[in-house]
Amino acid sequence: MITKALLFRFESQTDEDTMDTFLEDLATEVSWEKSTRAWFGIRYMRGEFGVYTCFDDEAGREAHLAGQANTTLHAAEKRLMTAAPRATKIELLGAKMPKVLEGVTKGLVLRFKAKPGKEAEVAQMMRDCQPLVDKEAGTLAWFANQYDQSHFGTFAVFADNGARFSHLTGQIPRALGMTGLALLGGAPEVHMVDVMTGTARVAE
Repeated sequence: MITKALLFRFESQTDEDTMDTFLEDLATEVSWEKSTRAWFGIRYMRGEFGVYTCFDDEAGREAHLAGQANTTLHAAEKRLMTAAPRATKIELLGAKMPKVLEGVTKGLVLRFKAKPGKEAEVAQMMRDCQPLVDKEAGTLAWFANQYDQSHFGTFAVFADNGARFSHLTGQIPRALGMTGLALLGGAPEVHMVDVMTGTARVAE
């Protein structure tokens, strides 16, 4: 069962083709990590990139942080990035992860803050979303994130813009809209990203 994730974000100081090649090479290194369940190289807007990685447990996350792929990522700071990658450790409240993950090109990153005293209710709301996502054929993988005590969000991946749009107009956004005023401390932060490369491994 996937329970942990890790997000790195960084600004590029090189051209997109060079960064895309770097992420593809990095995905190859990650594919050898037995405890890394999935890894996505993503492109935000305006030269910002990131990698989202998930694991079954804390031991898997620590193994990745101590591994060669993470060393390679940080070693590229002066050559490819404007500053060191910014890391966020994430607790997962739910996950949709198929046995085979292919054809991923688009992603969606949501982040929002719970109102003071509403953190437990928001966490439960995120757990309750998983059965809805499981029914979305176009949502290939989905992860419910808890960044810290009060910040939550999701990361989802799709084959194309049509599937992403269907998710954005589906039951989960309606559920967020119905409960947002009561539970959330503002409008969600939304990032529609490109998934440049990735790798996934079935649990052994």
